[in-house]
Amino acid sequence: MEFELSDRFLRDLNPDLHFKATPKGYRLTSAVFRQRDVGEGYYACSVDSERIVGERATQERVARGHGQWGVGRISLRDVRTIGEGDVILEPEGSNDAHCTLTFRDARKSELARACEVILKPTDMEWVRNYAGRELS
Repeated sequence: MEFELSDRFLRDLNPDLHFKATPKGYRLTSAVFRQRDVGEGYYACSVDSERIVGERATQERVARGHGQWGVGRISLRDVRTIGEGDVILEPEGSNDAHCTLTFRDARKSELARACEVILKPTDMEWVRNYAGRELS
C-alpha cells in the first residue's frame, strides 16, 4: 500500500509522559515520537494509519489498555518534511493499521509541535492539570 502525503497517522498519547504545561495551555513533548533507536540518528515509533483504522481508533485504544490515554494525529507530509522520515505499513497481530514511523532524532520536538491532539486523555490527573487548557 502506498501512502499519500495527505495520509494521517494516529499515535497514543500517554497522559503522564507526553504533555507539558505552558503559560497558554499545554504542549506535546518530544517523547511522543521517541520509542526506539534505529541507528544513524533515526528513531522509530508505532502509529496506526487513520485511513485503515477509521472509526475503530478509540475502540482499539481501549482494547490495548490505553482507555484513559489521548490520541494524536500527524500527516505523512509533516513526517517527511519536518521529521525527514517516512511511514511503512507493518500490520501486526490483529492490527492491520499498524505502521512504523521513522524520523530524524533531531526533529522530534518539531514533529511534536506538528502533532494535533484529536482526543484528549481522560486520566483524572491529566484532567486535573489540563482541563480547560488548549494545545499551544
